[in-house]
Amino acid sequence: MALGSVCYNFWNRWYSPKQWILWARASCVAIPRTKTTMMVESTWRALKRRDLHQFNRPRLDLLVHVVLTNMLPRIRRKIQYILGTRRAGRPHPLAKWQENLKRDWENMSKSDEQRSMAKELAYLKDKTLRSTAKAELLADIEADRLRPRGVYHTNLKTMTCSCPSFLISRWLLCKHLVREVNLKTNNLPLHNLPFFRARYAAITMHPSTIFQPNH
Repeated sequence: MALGSVCYNFWNRWYSPKQWILWARASCVAIPRTKTTMMVESTWRALKRRDLHQFNRPRLDLLVHVVLTNMLPRIRRKIQYILGTRRAGRPHPLAKWQENLKRDWENMSKSDEQRSMAKELAYLKDKTLRSTAKAELLADIEADRLRPRGVYHTNLKTMTCSCPSFLISRWLLCKHLVREVNLKTNNLPLHNLPFFRARYAAITMHPSTIFQPNH
């Protein structure tokens, strides 16, 4: 019988709420949603390749020793890192989405001339682009420089802007909003990590807290 069929039968005949009380000895009343042995196999594969790569058919006492001294401390550190209890008192690093937000914020804080020059230098240094494609990209940059700039309505109270970039932004941001916030806060977001860690949400931001990053 295939492993998938075995797991399916276990899920239907043993993990169901009616059968759970007949055999379970766990203190938790919830039923786990894991239906396969994927996590166990992944843990065992990491154990073999990382800690037991020099041993073929290790003895049981060696296996227990490796699990207690090498594997469990790593799991404990990872759980502490996830729960935020590791290295108490030290500032926590930014999450991945917060790093992306900080990078986009810094990019939008630059002037139009700086942003266009950065794009131009990146295209000129890119050796993978063909000459025709590079010429077209540079021509687009030059056309964007000569394009007349529009006038948009920017509202810091609601953190909205009427420019097209605001509607397609991942963060519901645009350069007009970012520059206005930097102007009002004396460029505080550019030098303050707690602004991106605690005061800014992934999609929306409460307007009453935008100018209180240290609260």
